Amino acid sequence: MIIEVDEYKNKIKNYDPKRSEDFHVESAKLADIDFKKQLKTQKHKRIVFMAGGTASGKTEFAHTYLTKNNILVYDGTLKNYDGFKTKLDKIKRYSKNKPTVKVILIIPKSIYLSLGAFLKRERKMKINTFFETQIKSKLVVAQILTDTKFRVDIYVSSIGEGKLKFSKLANDAKRKYRANFLLRLADIIHSIAVKNNIE
Repeated sequence: MIIEVDEYKNKIKNYDPKRSEDFHVESAKLADIDFKKQLKTQKHKRIVFMAGGTASGKTEFAHTYLTKNNILVYDGTLKNYDGFKTKLDKIKRYSKNKPTVKVILIIPKSIYLSLGAFLKRERKMKINTFFETQIKSKLVVAQILTDTKFRVDIYVSSIGEGKLKFSKLANDAKRKYRANFLLRLADIIHSIAVKNNIE
């Protein structure tokens, strides 16, 4: 099952895609309620947290590769480490079958193509939200690599033959090297935002 945070906005009364950010807190609460309900079913052997900035291809990846019945996917940006820890606490509390936990980070090959897709979306958000989620998600995954032993897979999304493609980065590098790579990438994206007067 895929818990897609943005999809819950469609369940909120008077939801307006042009003001998508105004409904994010409520949609996240609804998603968390379903996450808790799914944990209590005890039927999920694997839990996957999607991570990455908005318009990176996370949802497309999840629906393409993670639709098996025994996988529970939380499809958000993972831009907050405390939020991640809160969900881990829920897993410990409600999942008696001790499912494996994995993080999958999606990085767009071109930040500019990703931004173009973001600007064309029906769900409208502030442009600084795009950069904020792109940067913070990488910082959080870097911290997960540094502070925990959870498996982290990193994929690069790109456009090929008119559709999204995903290439997996090798996992053989030490965790601290992958964390440092993400920290450098976050700095680069921040520099792009600053250069374009986006803070």
